[in-house]
Order: sequence, then C-alpha cells, then structure tokens
Amino acid sequence: MVPEPGWQAIERDVIAAVRTTPRGGWPLDVVDPEPGGARGVLRVSDLALTNLLSRALRGGLDYKVTDIRAQSRDGALLDVSIDLSCRYLADAQGAALRVRERCAAVVADVIGDVADATITVTVTDVHR
Repeated sequence: MVPEPGWQAIERDVIAAVRTTPRGGWPLDVVDPEPGGARGVLRVSDLALTNLLSRALRGGLDYKVTDIRAQSRDGALLDVSIDLSCRYLADAQGAALRVRERCAAVVADVIGDVADATITVTVTDVHR
C-alpha cells in the first residue's frame, strides 16, 4: 500500500495531534464523604479510575493485567472487570483474589462505598 502523496511531510504532526487529543470518558458519581457539607456533585472519569487501577495492580509477580473495564449507568459504577494472565504454575485463584481485593480498595478510595458495584476478575491466559 502506497501512502497518500505528501503524507510523509505531515505524518509526524498528524500522529502527534492524535496522541494529544483528550479522550472522553464516562463520569462516575463520587460518594460524598460528608453529605450536606457542600453543594454540588463530584464526579471522576472512568478513564481516571481505570488508570489508577492499572497503576495499583502493576508489578504482580505471578500475574499481568491484560484488560480493565469499568461499566456505569447514569453516573453509577456498576461493574469493574479485570482480565489477568497468570504465570505458569502460579496460584491463579489466589492471584485473582488479591487483585479483586486491591481493586475494591482503589474503588473505595476513589469513589467511596459502592456496595452495588461488582468486581469481576478473570484469568484469561497463562504466561512464563
């Protein structure tokens, strides 16, 4: 496939513009730690939540996070789904449990107590 004429001249600028374009996310309602203390609503983007989860779950010796998804409806967090690849012969069930607990702690820290939200951790692959 041959690129459009003149593409090489603008390629770097186009790619830079795409990379710096802000990505939209879905707003998630944050549970007010002091209800009635201030007027207004506090929200956090689902992109911010999944980024924080990615950072918190990084560095596991027996697993790698392969995907994180947050689903919401009308600002309420419904579900966080995390896919893992576990190291060969590792305790996949134990790794999934630790990831779920760490995820719950991050969600509680960022959004507050969202007892209705489910956290699903699935081991989808094995690696060396």
